[in-house]
This record gives sequence, structure tokens and C-alpha cells, in this order.
Amino acid sequence: MTIKSDIDIELRVPVIRDMAILEKWYGMQDCLGHATGFKKFSDVMQKFKEPVDPSMLNFMIYNIKTKIPVGFINGYLRDVNRHSVLWISIFIIDPDYQNMGYGTHALYKLLDFVQSKYGTVACIAAVSTENKRGLSFWEKAGFSHDPELEQSLHLLGTSEAAIMKKILK
Repeated sequence: MTIKSDIDIELRVPVIRDMAILEKWYGMQDCLGHATGFKKFSDVMQKFKEPVDPSMLNFMIYNIKTKIPVGFINGYLRDVNRHSVLWISIFIIDPDYQNMGYGTHALYKLLDFVQSKYGTVACIAAVSTENKRGLSFWEKAGFSHDPELEQSLHLLGTSEAAIMKKILK
């Protein structure tokens, strides 16, 4: 995947002033519904403000040049056979900034961060099978379907999710 060199983003822990843009994105069900799980912002905002679980990672994605938030990432670090694995559960890029490289830059910045800080060996993202653009994004970023994990979800009654996985080096 080609990464544009003129994009400069920063991952920041959300603060109170970020809640308004997150609420806006959660209200954009028509274009961001798959990314938010079609949940109401009021149902999830507290975990973005003050995560109770220390393994939870929340990051606003800011364009450094304009100082404007362009996205959000929520994930969890999990121990799998004594190895740190990052599970990304929410990945939002504002529609005005999609297909410009912001998501790719944010993802790679996040992966570099968790690898260096936590020794993370893999990253997993659940993506709705209906979200064709989302699936394409993860595939272009080097992720591939994990049939074993998908089968486990299917046995639990969830068949609408594709599990995308990348082994980190």
C-alpha cells in the first residue's frame, strides 16, 4: 500500500471538547454506521471519556497542520498465549477525509505505537461483511481474513462480521 508523505497526523487521547465531533460522527449512520456499530453515542460516550479498562485504547486522529480531528480509533489490548494482540473495534475517518491517506497513516502510527510500547504481535479488526469499503481498506493495509476466528464467531451466532488480521513484524 502506498503511503502519502504529505499527510501529518497525530493520535491523541480524547478530551471533553472531542465529544462533540464523536457525537456528530455517531449520528452519521448513513455513511459511518458500520464503523460505529450503529450504536447511539450516548450508549458509548463514557468509555471514550474515561476508560475503566486499562487495556482500552482510545485515540482521536488529528491533522497536525489544520489542528482538526479527522477520525477516531478504539481498541483493546488482549493477552493471547502470553502475546499482546490489538483488537480494533471502532475505526472512523470523517467522510470529508476518506480516501486521502489519513486512515492508513493513523493505522500504521497506531500499529507502530502498540508494537513499541506493548510488544504487540498481531492486530485484529472485525468488519461488517456489508462494509465493502471497510473490507477493502483493511485488505489494502495488509490484513487478511482469519477463517478460524470467523468460524468461532459464527458458532456464537455472529455471521455478519469478517475478521481481518495482520501479523506485525
